[in-house]
Amino acid sequence: MAASAISDDENRSASASELYTCNSPPHIIKIYVVLDVKSYTYFGVVSAALSVAAPVVAVDVSPRTQIRALWVTTESLYSPEEIERLVATAAAYDVDALFVQVRRAGDAYYASATEPRSRKLEGQPETFDPLAEVITCAKLFGVEVHAWLNVNYVWPGPEPPPMANHVANRHPEWIAVGRDGRRLTRYSKGEMAAADAEGWYVDPAAKGFADYFAAVAAEVARNYDVDGVHLDFIRYPNYRFGYGKAVREAYVDERGGQDPILLGYHKLDDDIFRPAAGYEGLAARWFDLGTLEWLEWRAARVTHIVAAARHGVKDARPEVQFSAAAWVDPERAYNYVGQDWLGWFDHGLVDIMCPMTYWGDAAELTALANRLQRRRGDARLYLGVGAFNHGASYPANIAAGLADAPVDGVIVFDYGSCWRKPAALPTLAEVCPPESHTWE
Repeated sequence: MAASAISDDENRSASASELYTCNSPPHIIKIYVVLDVKSYTYFGVVSAALSVAAPVVAVDVSPRTQIRALWVTTESLYSPEEIERLVATAAAYDVDALFVQVRRAGDAYYASATEPRSRKLEGQPETFDPLAEVITCAKLFGVEVHAWLNVNYVWPGPEPPPMANHVANRHPEWIAVGRDGRRLTRYSKGEMAAADAEGWYVDPAAKGFADYFAAVAAEVARNYDVDGVHLDFIRYPNYRFGYGKAVREAYVDERGGQDPILLGYHKLDDDIFRPAAGYEGLAARWFDLGTLEWLEWRAARVTHIVAAARHGVKDARPEVQFSAAAWVDPERAYNYVGQDWLGWFDHGLVDIMCPMTYWGDAAELTALANRLQRRRGDARLYLGVGAFNHGASYPANIAAGLADAPVDGVIVFDYGSCWRKPAALPTLAEVCPPESHTWE
């Protein structure tokens, strides 16, 4: 049964009730919470601002064995009303943490002295601060807020960003160069798609970028009461990019090796580079020793950004949790996009690691968690589960299957997909340990 307000009959079953008000000018959201003091159970969370009725839910708030979290993209941050709906939904469905995307493409959904305000917020007053809004409302219910920052991906292209202070306009020399000698700013939309690049990326080896991004991450940690800072798109677009002249020269100076443009190549890229005559069979090989060293150097550049960002965040506020999302296959992540996330895990560069395990069944994910258990140190493991690419029951089935796995949490991508598949969050909450949730 769903209700748009808590009825008098429902109120009689509770020994106490409170009206919480989320004050964040220029609007006010009122959310009613009925608390049974005896059994420590929330009986309902309803927002008067919602256009869709929130369900009445009985939720045991005793400590969990596993966290339930949602990735939230910027589409849910365009207005106060959308944020109200987000927070009320998260509270109603017993979500522990929201990983909220506030730096999507080199733009800010928060007040920043470094990054330009997103053009998507132009219809809102300048006083509207999406990140502050989410934090203010979420804190009322004990829901964690992690600021999700896209790192190297900075613009969709092919047209340049209209904001003069955008990083791509301030530092065009940072944008990655392909092996064909062209910067991504020279690629058409079709060419980017053919090269498996979502848009414009800053080259992780670009001189000065690691410090720049560390300052961005530190600004968020310092100025906002976030529970965590979360990195995504911390990588190259793929192995075809990262061949700018300055980058190649830096590699040769540091390693004393061959110009990487002359090294081995992926076997499908015969049209980009042909081996010298006499190297029969090289086209069938993926790597040679020189290429392995080049890939290691590239991955080290990405890791340097992770380390710099962590230092910036922890220096600003040591208690803030530092996390990152990464491609699930460690070998492919390392070779294809330069993510040595097993190394981040091993050496304590992240407090929480979030492999994007969007495909596969619970048995496969449990096997991955068991393998990672031996090398995780003090870091926690949240497995990313896809709601966007599966039926509504898939996140719940995965969560149920992971109940006894060495996993600290499940993080679902994404809130918008769950909103479009209304059964996704209720079924996830039903299997969420401790298993005392009841739905009417």
